[in-house]
Amino acid sequence: MIVLVRDVMSRGVLKLRKNQTIKEVNQLFLDRVIDGAPVVDDNGKVIGVFTKTHLMRAMGKPLDTPIERLMNKNVISIGETMPIEEAMNIPVGRLPVVDRDGKMVGWLTRTDLASAYLEHYKTAIEGLAGVVDSVAHGIISINSDLEITVFNKTAEKLWGIEAQKIIGLPVNEVFPVMKMETVLETGEPVSFKLQVEGELFNIEMTPVKSGGDIRGVVAEFYPIANLC
Repeated sequence: MIVLVRDVMSRGVLKLRKNQTIKEVNQLFLDRVIDGAPVVDDNGKVIGVFTKTHLMRAMGKPLDTPIERLMNKNVISIGETMPIEEAMNIPVGRLPVVDRDGKMVGWLTRTDLASAYLEHYKTAIEGLAGVVDSVAHGIISINSDLEITVFNKTAEKLWGIEAQKIIGLPVNEVFPVMKMETVLETGEPVSFKLQVEGELFNIEMTPVKSGGDIRGVVAEFYPIANLC
C-alpha cells in the first residue's frame, strides 16, 4: 500500500500574509502553540515560510515590521499525491503541500512523517503477525539474546503452551532440547527430528541475518505425519 502525503499531512493550517506584522504573528504563534506557518498570496499560493527562528532574529526590530522582510522565500513545496517515502528524503522540517493549481492544501512536518511511518510499520507488523499465525506449521523465533519473540498459533496447539506465557523468556528454559543457540553461534541452518510426548516432529532451524550479522533464529516444526 502506497501512503501519499495527503493521507498524513496536517490540514486547517494557519496561513499568514506577507503584510502581517511581527507582533501579530508572535501572538498567533503563542495562541495556537505553533512554531511556524506558511505565507500565502491572495491566490492561496505559497510565497514563503515564517517561523519562531525568524521571530528571534527580529529582536530589536520595530514590532510593526512586516514579516515579508524576514520570512524565508526559498520555499520547497510538494504535491499532495507524492508518496511519503519521497517526502522523507527532503531535508526540510516543514513542507507546504499544494494541489495541481499550486494552491496550498496542507502542511507536512517531520512529526507527521514520523507518525505516518510508525503507523505504517505497525500495520505491516500486524499483517505479518496474521500471516505467521495462519501458517500450518509451528513457528518459534528468538532474538540474539536467545529470547523467544514469536510463537504462533500452530505452535501453541502442537506444544500445548500459550504464547503469552513464554514470549520474552530464554528459549533454553522453555525448549532446552532444541538447542537454538547452536544456530545462533554457527550461523548455519540445522534440520533434525524430535519426539515430543510420543509424537515425532521435523524441526528446521534457520538463522536470521541482517547486514552480515546474525539477529536471531527461526525454527519451523511440524509432525512427520504432515509431511505429505
